[in-house]
Amino acid sequence: MYETLSKIRTCHFRPYRKGMGPWFKLETWDTGQPDRRGGWYIGYRLTEYDSGNATVLFEGSDFSASPMWAVDSNECMAGLMGFLTLRPGDTDEEYFDEYTQRQLEFCDHHAESLSCEVEFRFGEI
Repeated sequence: MYETLSKIRTCHFRPYRKGMGPWFKLETWDTGQPDRRGGWYIGYRLTEYDSGNATVLFEGSDFSASPMWAVDSNECMAGLMGFLTLRPGDTDEEYFDEYTQRQLEFCDHHAESLSCEVEFRFGEI
């Protein structure tokens, strides 16, 4: 889908030592859709790469960054990853009602490590 729209940014995250766990790729693109605050919705895809296999964990076009952040900024990427790495206990239980089993496994096994890697790279927002 995003290949036909304007790509904004791609970030690779490697929260584990080589060969010790998966790595992740976040791709973002311009949806061309304004949000209600006058900003823009950003499309995104978070993919996990493990042992040569690629699994799309999250994909959507519903992220609206803070109006204080440029859509290609580190702050915007960190903000988006903050949502994608939420785990049960971080927010209301209902937030995870529509998660797939694979997404819940990601939360249990990798979300915290990935969140730490994002904070290490971009700092706390």
